[in-house]
Amino acid sequence: MNRVLCVVIIVLLVACGALSLGLNHYRDHAIIYKEQRDKKASELELANATITDMQIRQRDVAALDARYSRELADARAENE
Repeated sequence: MNRVLCVVIIVLLVACGALSLGLNHYRDHAIIYKEQRDKKASELELANATITDMQIRQRDVAALDARYSRELADARAENE
């Protein structure tokens, strides 16, 4: 009886150790995945901010171009 109890305890300890190693493996992968996700999310925010800034600049340049084109057309009309 004593020998059987020792074997059962050893088997349970080995099983707990194996589960612990497996759990640690998946935990490490989850941490790495979270870091990658957060990094990509911040890169996406930066890209979206850059695109928004470029669109604002494009609108400003288009308005400036329209103004100068209008002034040029008015100046040409005065000269003719």
